[in-house]
Amino acid sequence: MVRKYIALLRMKYIEMLAYRLATFVWMTGAITQPLITMFVWMNIHPEESESFLFYFMAVIFVERMTSAWDVWELDREIREGTFSNLLLRPLHPIHWAIAENIVYKWLFLVILVPVWMVGAVYWPALRPHMTGSQIGWFLGAVVLGAALRFLLSYSCGLLAFWVTKVAAVYGVIDVISLFLSGRIAPLEMLPPQLREWSEWLPFRYMISFPIEIATGAVRAEELVRGFAIAAGWLFVLAAVLQWLWKAGMKKNQAVGG
Repeated sequence: MVRKYIALLRMKYIEMLAYRLATFVWMTGAITQPLITMFVWMNIHPEESESFLFYFMAVIFVERMTSAWDVWELDREIREGTFSNLLLRPLHPIHWAIAENIVYKWLFLVILVPVWMVGAVYWPALRPHMTGSQIGWFLGAVVLGAALRFLLSYSCGLLAFWVTKVAAVYGVIDVISLFLSGRIAPLEMLPPQLREWSEWLPFRYMISFPIEIATGAVRAEELVRGFAIAAGWLFVLAAVLQWLWKAGMKKNQAVGG
């Protein structure tokens, strides 16, 4: 399996190079919303400008490291009938999606880390103050967040076997995530009721939780509980994906897929 993944990663890397311009446009477009939101909050609370600078730069980093776009790919492939071609390949289609995710995230990492380092030279607010254990927990939370977003995106994409416009359904989920994941504002700024909901829903653990670890906003007991809740959602989403896959394959065969 390791050799197969190496081959998949190589293929996806070549594919990415073939669409360099599209990749660049997609990446730069993705950072627009956090930057606009950052400047809005800076104007509202100028005394907290440095905190907002670090927070929203971290949002850009974590959001790119955990991003998932499989829902749109699956929506198009299932609707147009090209998904059946993927089933003829020797590996489960999900492995191709995972390989693509890994390659694109490495690209973002290679670009974002040097940009952050240069920025930290000119803006001290961008210099993280993390211990070794914090860095370890942060990286673990980012990987967990990436897994959660991937499972959610892929599961929603499989709904295309039954729903014609899956992108619209996912759009509603994404709006909810915009608030409860910390993309629009730090969760501590939300009303108490929404903040309480965010503790138990998966969206916080996709973006906000790693940032809270990086800023030291999470205490030891909250850290353990956070990882436990995220792991629980990981199990739930994996089970949902497996069920949707089996049900989707039956439907695909029933209509002569």
